[in-house]
Formats: sequence, C-alpha cells, structure tokens
Amino acid sequence: MCGICGIWRNNDTEQIRSMMKTLVHRGPDGEGMFFSRQGCFGHCRLSIMDPEGGRQPIYNEDHAKAVIANGEIYNFRDLRKQMADRHHWRTASDSEVILHLFEERGPEAAAMLDGMFAFAIADGDEFFVARDPIGIKPL
Repeated sequence: MCGICGIWRNNDTEQIRSMMKTLVHRGPDGEGMFFSRQGCFGHCRLSIMDPEGGRQPIYNEDHAKAVIANGEIYNFRDLRKQMADRHHWRTASDSEVILHLFEERGPEAAAMLDGMFAFAIADGDEFFVARDPIGIKPL
C-alpha cells in the first residue's frame, strides 16, 4: 500500500516532507513530490506494479498534469488499449492510465475505473482527488 498526501492553495514543502515521514511505513520503496505555485503533494511508494518504471508522480506528455495514486486499477489494461494510440506511455503502471484517462474524460474518469484506489491529479491551477466508491483506499 502506498501513502499519498497533499496541500493545495499552499506550497509549504516542509509540511509535505513532514507528512511523508509519517507515511513511510506505507511505501518504503521510494518517494516522490510534486510542487507548483498552487500546491504540492507527496507519494511514498510500495513497488508492486512496474517496480522500475512506475515512480510517482507520473506526468503527462507535456508535464502539464501529474498524478499520484494508491491502489490497484483492475481494468487498466483494457483502458490502456482503448487509449494506446493517443498517448505516449512512459510506464507499465496502472497509475499512468488514470492520468491519461483524466486528460480525455476529466472528473468522469474516476467512475470508469474498476478497482480500489485513491489518487490526486494536479492540472495547472486545478486539483482533483478521487477514491473508489467504497473507500477501500484512504484519502
């Protein structure tokens, strides 16, 4: 299980680093942070899917959007096939599918995911968070 944290409308990097220290037990295999003038978020990773290439945050092709996620997307292979010709794929991670689906469908993307998940996407000055309908993964 990974750990995710974030602050929006405040880019206090020290507060994010402090939050990430409390989450390291959830993701001891690596960490990543995203910073913008609007906010920041952090990710503590437990490497299960794409251990070598799935480090987070994951950025879209022009680095305008970024995602951090915790969980597993069961239908990511089918979704990836549907979008294969429209995106440059950098990882084999199910989390990258979330990002590209969000690019195409916006907030509606969350309802198209089958799995247990919590994620956050930075999109310019906007921030979007979602979790699975049952709330299996904490957010």
